[in-house]
Amino acid sequence: MEAWLRAIFFPGFVFLLVVFLMIFYLERKILADVHLRTGPYYVGKWGLLQTTADVFKLLQKEFIIQKRANKLLFSLIPFVAFLMVAILIAFIPFSAHSYIVSTSFDLLLILALVTGMPPVFFYAGWASKSKYSFIGGLRVVNQMISGEIPLWLSALAAAVFYGTLNHLEIIQKSSIVSFFVLLPAFLIFITATLIVTDRPPFDIPEAEQEIVYGFLTEFGGFNYAILVLSKLVELFALYSVAVVLFLGGFKGPILPGVVWFFIKVAALYFFTFVVRASTPRIRMDQLLRFCWKVLTPLALLNLAFVILIKMFIA
Repeated sequence: MEAWLRAIFFPGFVFLLVVFLMIFYLERKILADVHLRTGPYYVGKWGLLQTTADVFKLLQKEFIIQKRANKLLFSLIPFVAFLMVAILIAFIPFSAHSYIVSTSFDLLLILALVTGMPPVFFYAGWASKSKYSFIGGLRVVNQMISGEIPLWLSALAAAVFYGTLNHLEIIQKSSIVSFFVLLPAFLIFITATLIVTDRPPFDIPEAEQEIVYGFLTEFGGFNYAILVLSKLVELFALYSVAVVLFLGGFKGPILPGVVWFFIKVAALYFFTFVVRASTPRIRMDQLLRFCWKVLTPLALLNLAFVILIKMFIA
């Protein structure tokens, strides 16, 4: 299949929409099960069409920009955010042949794009000219910068161990030995991913009980849907990177590679949903203390450990 067809269908835009409708549905069902509720039930068989109905309801809402907002930035930022995170998917190999592009710097490009997201979400809050949105934007910058350093260091540990930044080569070199050597880096990467993507218990920038809905407060309808989708795509992309770096990517017995890839991603999502359902939100000062005094030093020690292992193997 040509690259532009893959960008539209699989693993491109259409694929992303289908995947996120399913993930959103599963998140609601699993949260409901943990909380002993029913969850989506009435729209479609087993409530399967509830998320689709909610998306159509959002798209029908009136497009409103408050008078004081910077209209150009307010209208433009949701599309910039979605474009930046959608590019991340292009570098993910879902199977030996299911990817849009493969370069010698796959991992570096993905981390660079993720690092570029805090200013986008900050300007989303700033352009709204609302105090709740602005505070949410500031929280995004604080939280994402604090989480990105351990994220980079844990990903760097995997790159050092494999000696490459190309995702396909990393998957080819992965083994059960690499899994155990990189297990600490994997745990740090997953924790940092929850922080960078504002997932509970680190959903401080969108804490509705404190700042309404953070930088998303003034957005509605289509723009709100695009921004929420951008956050979901970012989480999906980083979990896919975790599968590539630490879990052997599409490797697995009997089943097709793409099936193994999504089984591993689904396991990470299940962990995320259970954490969301069972843990309270922490405060910003607790998060910063945890990132700078615990997670970042651990990531540095782990990097030194991986370098020593690499030298020993060499």
